[in-house]
Amino acid sequence: MPSMLPEARRRNADIGAKNRGHELDGPENLSLSARCIVVNQESVPMLSGGYNNNLQIVQGAGVVAILNEMNHSVRVVPIVGRPHLPVDVRQFRGDSIGHWEANTLVVDSTNFTARNPFHGSGNKLHVVERFTRVDADTILYQFTVEDPETWAQPWTAETAWSKVDGPIFEYACHEGNYSLRNTLDGARVAEQEAAAKKAGK
Repeated sequence: MPSMLPEARRRNADIGAKNRGHELDGPENLSLSARCIVVNQESVPMLSGGYNNNLQIVQGAGVVAILNEMNHSVRVVPIVGRPHLPVDVRQFRGDSIGHWEANTLVVDSTNFTARNPFHGSGNKLHVVERFTRVDADTILYQFTVEDPETWAQPWTAETAWSKVDGPIFEYACHEGNYSLRNTLDGARVAEQEAAAKKAGK
């Protein structure tokens, strides 16, 4: 990866400083993955995590759908030549549109929100992904990342995905997200105990 631009380092440091000491004030202070909204496996570009890395890719009339086992989300990519959404419409995983180049599916994604940063990116993130089936059991996944407010130049990475047999299992993040509530409840108890200690009780 190229070095992060100085202004991007400052931007991310400012965000970190603003949140420092407030990480558990409320759900909005926690990461999207802790809140079961977007996890690494389903973000764009698509990076694998420690487990539940399976995908199911299906092509239908005018769309390609990518089901992520982790967080059990479906990314629907239109391949009918529509333009991107207006620039003021921002989404956690961006707005993806696709087309075929020979046997390679090319997916262009823009309109990200800076609330879901990829390696410290901002809302000018632009990602181009290439899915190429190189043999019956392998897809080569390549992506190029560009964000002129974060890196001085675009950069590219690739990985090979292997076909596996077996079903996609349902994934329920935090089983109703009790973890989030319990974390915040614990923070309130710790605050009360600290206040009582400070008051000498």
